[in-house]
Amino acid sequence: MRPFVHMLAILLALLAGPVYAESHALIMTIGDYINGVTPLVGSKYDIASARAIANKMGVKDQNIRYYRDAQLTLEGMHGAFDDLYQRVGENDQVFIYYSGHGGRWRTSEQDGRCAVALVSVNGEGFMDTAIQAEFSRLSAKAQKIVMFADACHSGGVKSRSLARQSSGVLTPRFWSKQGPDACEVPVNVVARNLRTQSRLTGSGANNLVYIAAAREDEVSWDLGKSGGAATQAWHDCITGAAQDKDKSGGLTATEIQQCAQDKINQSLKEFEKDGVLPSHVTIAGNSNAVLAFVEGASQAPAQSPVPALPATAPVADKVPASPAPPAAEVARPSPPAYYTLLDIYNNRDDRRTVTLTPAKQRLKIGKDYFQFSLKSSHAGYVYLLMVGSDGKEFDMIFPNKLDSRNEIGAGQTLQLPRSAWDISAAGPAGKDYLLAIVTDAPRDFPGIGMQAAGPFSAVAAAGLASRDIQLASNTSVDANSAECSGPSANRTLRVQKRCSNAYGAALLSVEEID
Repeated sequence: MRPFVHMLAILLALLAGPVYAESHALIMTIGDYINGVTPLVGSKYDIASARAIANKMGVKDQNIRYYRDAQLTLEGMHGAFDDLYQRVGENDQVFIYYSGHGGRWRTSEQDGRCAVALVSVNGEGFMDTAIQAEFSRLSAKAQKIVMFADACHSGGVKSRSLARQSSGVLTPRFWSKQGPDACEVPVNVVARNLRTQSRLTGSGANNLVYIAAAREDEVSWDLGKSGGAATQAWHDCITGAAQDKDKSGGLTATEIQQCAQDKINQSLKEFEKDGVLPSHVTIAGNSNAVLAFVEGASQAPAQSPVPALPATAPVADKVPASPAPPAAEVARPSPPAYYTLLDIYNNRDDRRTVTLTPAKQRLKIGKDYFQFSLKSSHAGYVYLLMVGSDGKEFDMIFPNKLDSRNEIGAGQTLQLPRSAWDISAAGPAGKDYLLAIVTDAPRDFPGIGMQAAGPFSAVAAAGLASRDIQLASNTSVDANSAECSGPSANRTLRVQKRCSNAYGAALLSVEEID
C-alpha cells in the first residue's frame, strides 16, 4: 500500500473531477454574424459556461482552445478541428462546444437531402456530414468524444416574430440562407448514425456523446445577457445541481439532461404568453456515459479540507447500455452499488472487447464455487470487482494477496480463480454482480481506502466509496505524474501506455440460491 500522504494527495486531486493525462476542449462561439445573419447577444456569455463545463469534465485550462466570431468562417471551423486533431494523442479525451446559429440546408446531393448544419460567421453551413467526418477522424485516436451544440435546426416566420416581440431578449438560434421553408424535414446524419451504431458492441459509437440543445424540429433560445438557455442549464447542472439519482457516484449524460431540461423549462416560463415553447435537450450516442462525479466529504481523515456530500434524490433505475444484464435482472430494485459498476461499464472504451463467462450462472450456497473465463482483445491489467448479494460493499477479488499476477495478453484467456485461491458461494441468496476491467495502466484501488478482507480487499458501499471506485477505475495510477501531464506529442509509446486511462470492461451477474 502507498504511503498515507501520497494516497491523500491523489484523493484530493480527484475531488475536482477525473484526472486525465490529456483531455482537450474546443470552444467555438459566434455572436457577431455578418452577411445579414441575425446576431446573437448571448453567445459571448457562453464562453465562461463552456469553460466551466470543460473543467468539470477534467479538461485543464491549458488544453482549451477558444475560437470566436470572425475566426469561425467555414474555413476557420475546419481549421479549428484540424488543430484539435493535431493536439489529441492516443486514448485522450475530447470536449467540443459550439454556440451559435444552427440551420437547415437542401444539399446538392442526388436525393436533395435536407441536412442540418452549424452556421459559420458569414452564413455558410458546416454540415452534419462534416461533423460526422471529424468524429470519425478523432475517434481513431481519442477514447471519448463529447460534443455540445447550443444551436437549433428549425425555426421560421413565427419564431422570428417572437424574437422581435421580446425586444431582442429572446432570440432563436436558427438561420438558413435558403430561407425558413427551404427544408421541411431535416435529417441529422450525426445523430442518426450514432443511434444506429450504438447498438453494435465494439463499434466505438459508445465512445461518443452528442448533445443538442433542441430536437431537429425545434428552436433553441438565446437569452441575451444570460447566454444560451441550454448552455446555462447544462452548466448549472454539471457543476452541482444535477442529482445522482441512483447513488452510483457518477453523473451520467442522462442525469444531467434531466436536470437541464427542468431548468430550461423554468427559464422560458415567463415567455409562455408569447407562445414560446422550451426546446428539448437531446442526446445521441452513449447517453449513459459518466461526464462528472459527485462531490462531498471524502473517506480521508476529518482534518482533510473537503466539502460535505450534497443530498441526493431517491434511487431511480438507469437504462443499461448494451450488452447489459438481462432485463429480468434489473426488473427488481438493485443495490446502489450495482449502478456504480454499471457506470464503470458504460464508461469503457467501446473499441475494446472484454468477455467474462461464468462456469455456472446459478450457484448453490455452501456447495458451489465461482469460476470464470476472461478474455480481452487488448493486453493490460485485469481487475475483478464484485458487489455481493447483500449489496453492502465493493470487493476486489482479483488481484489479491494470494495472486497478484493480473497481466493479460491481447487475445489471451484467463481462467479464474487460479489454483492458489477460490471463492465459494456463501450467501445470502440473491444476485452477485461482477465487473471485469482490463486497463492499459495499473490502478490505485488501495489508495481509495480498500481494506484487507482475508486474501481480498473491500470497502463499504457507503459515503463516497461509489464515487472513489469510479475515479480509481477511470484513472491511471501515474496520471498526476509530470511525465503524464506533458503534451501528447512528447509521449513515447511507453509513456502513452503508462499514462492511459483507457480500459475495456465486462459486466455480468451470478445468482446464489439455497
